[in-house]
Amino acid sequence: MKKIILASGAMLLVTTAFAGVRIETISRDIKTQVASGAAQVVQAQDGKIRVSMGKGDGMILKNATIYIIDDKRKAYREMDKATMQRTMDQAGAQMAQMQEQLKSMPPAQRAQIEKMMGANMPGAGEKAVYESKDTGKSDTVEGRRCRVWNMLKNGKVHEELCVVPFSSLPGKEDMQKTFKELAAAFEGLSKSIPGVGDSAKARNAINGYPIRMRNFDDAGNPRAMEQVLKSWAEESIPASTFDVPAGYKKEAMPKMGG
Repeated sequence: MKKIILASGAMLLVTTAFAGVRIETISRDIKTQVASGAAQVVQAQDGKIRVSMGKGDGMILKNATIYIIDDKRKAYREMDKATMQRTMDQAGAQMAQMQEQLKSMPPAQRAQIEKMMGANMPGAGEKAVYESKDTGKSDTVEGRRCRVWNMLKNGKVHEELCVVPFSSLPGKEDMQKTFKELAAAFEGLSKSIPGVGDSAKARNAINGYPIRMRNFDDAGNPRAMEQVLKSWAEESIPASTFDVPAGYKKEAMPKMGG
């Protein structure tokens, strides 16, 4: 009897240690509820994550390194924190160079470029202020009850999230560990790209997982499509899922230029 109990306990420990999470999200029309394109599949386990879009492309994150997979071409690109920082530094240097070039241009030519680039113009617009706001409302999405939050940008709603607490989802421990890995991998971006850190802080204040996401246009109207969680299940994921497939050719990250 004791052997049976010990064996059962050991199996439970093994299951707990190797269980992962599989999340499937679809993009669909808000009015017709008709899905568009392939579902996005996220697999997370032991701090590692793989995202597949169903188009021969994917992304793997492990040990704070991102692997961009191209299954059609059987190739991949690798981006660790150092590579990401170099890319951001290059982008910042080019932005500064462009600003200097614009200063020396004739007014008419500069005005033409500013009109063409609009909000993409270096230094254009005010610094964006992000915040999250609990609307106090609830909704039901695919049978799950969720709390409606608004993501505000400069005081205007630019995204609506219907959120459930992590405690209501299987494998929450794995997801929390994975989010820490994501934060570590993208730490440099929050310092290099204006607004990224502020936006992330506003999202983290929600302290839950959005099972429905809707984007809004500048006029405050929801766009036609929404992203909806279809399934969230705890399952054991083979370790090879988070490895670059054998035989895939490594390619260099494209340099910032042009």
